Amino acid sequence: MDIERLNEAFQDFTAASKSLEAYYDALRNKIQYLTSELEIKNKQLGEALSDAERNKDFLKAVLYNLEEAIVVVDPEGRVSMMNRSAEKLLGTSHADALGKSFNSLDFTATKDGPETTLTVAEKRYSVIISRSDVVDAEGFLRGRVILIQDITRLRELETRHERNQRLIAMGEMAAKLVHEIRNPLCSIELYASMLEKEVVAPSQRELASGISAGIGNLNNILTNMLFFARPHKPSLKTLRLDAVIEESIRPLLPMMEARNVRVERSLMEQKVIGDAELFKQVFMNVLINAAQAMPDGGVVDVKMSKEGGMIATRVKDTGTGIPRENLEKIFDPFFTTKDTGTGLGLVIASNIMQANGGYIKAESEPGGGSVFSLYFPLGRNGTNNGRQAATREVEKVGR
Repeated sequence: MDIERLNEAFQDFTAASKSLEAYYDALRNKIQYLTSELEIKNKQLGEALSDAERNKDFLKAVLYNLEEAIVVVDPEGRVSMMNRSAEKLLGTSHADALGKSFNSLDFTATKDGPETTLTVAEKRYSVIISRSDVVDAEGFLRGRVILIQDITRLRELETRHERNQRLIAMGEMAAKLVHEIRNPLCSIELYASMLEKEVVAPSQRELASGISAGIGNLNNILTNMLFFARPHKPSLKTLRLDAVIEESIRPLLPMMEARNVRVERSLMEQKVIGDAELFKQVFMNVLINAAQAMPDGGVVDVKMSKEGGMIATRVKDTGTGIPRENLEKIFDPFFTTKDTGTGLGLVIASNIMQANGGYIKAESEPGGGSVFSLYFPLGRNGTNNGRQAATREVEKVGR
C-alpha cells in the first residue's frame, strides 16, 4: 500500500517535473524572443538617436552658415545660440554672448519705420529685425528667434540707381540749356573781343577784357555742364593707378601748401583698367574738395587697398565733415554749399567712375572729416573685371 502511494507520488512528481520543464523551455524561448526583440528595438532606437543627432548637427550647420543673422534667446531674453553672420554683424562671438541678455550686447538699434539703423562699434547698418516665438506642443514659450537681415548694400544700390535716374534727367536738361546759352554767348564773346581790339583808352580796354574773362568763366561752367550731360567715352587701357594718383597730386601741391594742407599717401603698385586722363580729373576734383573742407589746414590721407575684384582708393580729410542730411545730396547735380561752386565736380567724378566700370561713395561725420572711397576695376594682372565684379555684387544682393 505504501509502495503504491510512493509510486503514485513519484509518477506525480515526474509528471510535474516534465510539466515544469515544458514551462521552463517555453519561458526560455520567450526570453530569447524578447531578448532578440529588445536587441532589435535597441538597435533601431540607437539608429534613430544617431539620425536625430545628425539631423540636429545638420540643422545647426545650416543655421550657422546662413547669410541672415540669427540669434536664439530663452524666455528671459538670454542668448542661447547665434550664427556666424550674427557674430560678424554684432561684433561678438557666440561664446562671449552665451547666457547674456540680448539687449545688453554692445549695439544700439534705432527704429525708423519698417527698417532699423543698427550701430555697432560706430559703424551703421540698415537692417530689418523680426522676432518669432518658439512654443512647444503644450503651448509653453521656450524662447524666441531673432532674425536680422542686413540690407545696407541693397539700400546703397537703390540710392545709386535713384541717383543715376536723376542724373539722366538732369543731363538731358543740362544739354539743352548749354545749347541754348552757348549760341548767344559765342556772339557776346566775339563782340567783346572785337571791342577790346578797337578801344584805345586803357580803362575801356580793361572793361572789355573783364567781359571776355567773365565769358570765359561762363564757358568753363558750360563745358562742365556739357561733360556732365554727355560724358566722354573712356579709352579703356591697363594703367598704373598709383602713378595716376601721383600725377594728380603733383599739380595741386602748391595750392595745398598755401592752405596749410599736408598730403599723406600709402600707395601700392597696382594696375587697373580705365582712362588715365579721366581718372586724373576724378582725383583732382576729390582732392580739391578735401582741401576746401579744411579752411584752417589739415591732412589729406590717400590710401590704396585691394578688395575682392577691385582696387579701393580712400581719400580721407580732417575737415569739418558733411551734415548727414547733405551726404546723399552731394552727388546730385548743382547741389553745393559753396558760394562759388557749381555742384558738378562730384557728379562728373561719379559719372567718370561709372563709365570706367567703377563707382564712388562717401562717408562722413560732422566735425570728424570725410572719406571718399573710389573703386576701380583690376587690370590684367588681377582676378576680375570691374564691371563683372559689380554685376556679381548686384546679383548677390538680389539673391
